[in-house]
Amino acid sequence: MVTLSRLYVHPVKSMRGLQLSHAQVTPSGLAFDRLFMLTDPQGTFITARQYPQLVQFTPALLPDGLILTSPDGSDSVVLKFSDFDSQPQPTEVWGNHFTSLIAPENINTWLSVYLKRDVQLRWVGPSLTRRVKKKPEIPLSFADGYPYLLLNEASLFDLKKRCPASVKLEQFRPNLVITGAEPYAEDTWQTIRVGEVIFDLVKPCSRCVLTTVSTERGRKHPTGEPLKTLQSYRTAEDGDVDFGQNMIARNSGIIRAGDSVEVLATKPARPYSAGTVVENVEMPATAAQEVAITYKGTSFKGNNQQILLEQLEQQGLRIPYSCRAGICGSCKLTLVEGEINALKATAIGKQGKILSCSCVPASDLILE
Repeated sequence: MVTLSRLYVHPVKSMRGLQLSHAQVTPSGLAFDRLFMLTDPQGTFITARQYPQLVQFTPALLPDGLILTSPDGSDSVVLKFSDFDSQPQPTEVWGNHFTSLIAPENINTWLSVYLKRDVQLRWVGPSLTRRVKKKPEIPLSFADGYPYLLLNEASLFDLKKRCPASVKLEQFRPNLVITGAEPYAEDTWQTIRVGEVIFDLVKPCSRCVLTTVSTERGRKHPTGEPLKTLQSYRTAEDGDVDFGQNMIARNSGIIRAGDSVEVLATKPARPYSAGTVVENVEMPATAAQEVAITYKGTSFKGNNQQILLEQLEQQGLRIPYSCRAGICGSCKLTLVEGEINALKATAIGKQGKILSCSCVPASDLILE
């Protein structure tokens, strides 16, 4: 029998999740899930994709707010809903534009010290202004694209058998975890009932570099596991590497660990095959030095130790990205002048095209 084995909420996007025995299902997600998020001062979301150490911050829920504890457990701050600025400010997650409320300066300063850059903590506010793309009737918190993520324990066990590195469920940040099904049975599910709540499985969840971040150490895996293993057998025709299922809820209610899961409708599974797995290239050890980087006429002082994508983002320059792992190709730029060290053999393409997520400056650069 298929049952709901575990439930998780992640109060702050990219920070440590909380396992619950039961939870309230709402149209926008489980109660308290992804209500808070870090952004830059312009309102663009910041996650553990850029700052892996975020997964080591621990949130704890209060009746009127939140406690945040630092990665080493030595310090904490208390944040109340009433402390947030009442004036909504523009906010963006994956090109989705809406508004949210900004935390007081002392909270933002506390977080900025740990991340070594200016950040803001934001709350979705009492009324959600964000909506699911292509489904404007469904409100959404700060989750990537859909209110719910389902994971199958049998699929995770199959991945563990294939992967040479240790893999933990928490690296995939699910909301609902089910047991008792065959591996990847969820690929064929269209509609399920959990307890008294009906969910529609709307799309597979495409995976990114976040899955490679150790929840204990707050660091990315040196060889890109388990994403590398997933890519070897879970790559779709469009290049997406899928694991888990995004869902929306048809009705509200309480769901509990141990609830039965009934499959109400099925669909053909998306076909998967082995993608082109490219080994990471070890960057030559070089003495740290300053380099000049020019992108679309904007020049700044960079370095020869950090990937291009991160350096451009730190200057407020928006570069599209999705996986940050050299898979999707969204962060492609043109190298007009200069030299780079590539972290993947596929990071350098034809006609000067490079993947900014997988390249480190080796000299002054001019980019378009």
